[in-house]
Amino acid sequence: MVGRAGRRAVVAGIAVAVIALTLYAVVQYELPHGEPPTPNVAGAGKALIADSLGIDFPNSKLLSRVTSILKDAGFKVDVVMGRDVNMSLYERLTNYQVVLLRIHGGKASYVTASGEVKIINGLFTGVPWSDEFEELKKEWLGTRARPYHNPNEAYLALLPKFFLEKLSGYFPPNSTVVVASCYSLITPDIAKSMGAHGLRYFVGWEGPVTVEHMDKAVVKLFEYRFEEGLSWPEAVEEVNNELGPDPLKNEYLRIVSFK
Repeated sequence: MVGRAGRRAVVAGIAVAVIALTLYAVVQYELPHGEPPTPNVAGAGKALIADSLGIDFPNSKLLSRVTSILKDAGFKVDVVMGRDVNMSLYERLTNYQVVLLRIHGGKASYVTASGEVKIINGLFTGVPWSDEFEELKKEWLGTRARPYHNPNEAYLALLPKFFLEKLSGYFPPNSTVVVASCYSLITPDIAKSMGAHGLRYFVGWEGPVTVEHMDKAVVKLFEYRFEEGLSWPEAVEEVNNELGPDPLKNEYLRIVSFK
């Protein structure tokens, strides 16, 4: 848990999780207007599949299927596994038009100086926690995080401030990040941090979801989007119509868009 100001923040992750907002609806945010971003045009037509969840829950069929779908749709696909899903990779998410992060995710609560209780969420890397990351914790960029299924293991997880301050440049036009992880939308903060870098859509779950249901939903999502030609919001709706909520966790797939 994240304690009072000055205490260490530790995000507890669920190996099987993700988020919810409004059933079938697109939650839309209008970001503050400022200097118009210069999109990473070179990233158009490039896709990333990053899978650190595979350390604990491998699914080679999913990786092969989504890779095939993206290549058939004309994307150049990079696949990154395990410990190579690291801080440097997250900094370079803006090099891709479509990103699938199959990872652990987590949440924690903390108390502000004014006594207000807030929730913070983080996205796991595949990198084991080390004392060398303590400075990230002090700056609220990252923290030590433990998967719920195996609390003896600790990984570096990255917090909303990291994605706001450390992402390199801006995403390509009409870019989408799909986060198959715990609590990616328990708050909108990580999504908004990416939205500030030009992201168009952020897809994930609000609460816990089983790995089996999550993986089915991910494959269906990419099939509807790229083989059936639906928009991302339409694809999310069709996945929810076909699969319903997670049978154990009652969570639906959700999508956030940015103007």
